[in-house]
Amino acid sequence: GDESARPFGPTGSDPLQGTRSDMNWQDVSGKSAAAVAHWQRISQFRARHPAIGAGQQTTLTLKHGYGFVRQYGDDTVMVVWAGRR
Repeated sequence: GDESARPFGPTGSDPLQGTRSDMNWQDVSGKSAAAVAHWQRISQFRARHPAIGAGQQTTLTLKHGYGFVRQYGDDTVMVVWAGRR
């Protein structure tokens, strides 16, 4: 639901779970198609790089922004957030 920008709906017993609304299937290939494609690419990247979820993390020292390297077996991934414009 989050991947397709599903509207926040009824929460039931958990006020933090606002995506318990009906799935917005009509938006998946319509107005939310770009967001869905973005999350699909991220999911594919995570599937190809186990270091994202299971790796040993080393924080980078940067003048601006934030970054880290994660290593797991033969897989190494670097993540850098450069800040906002």
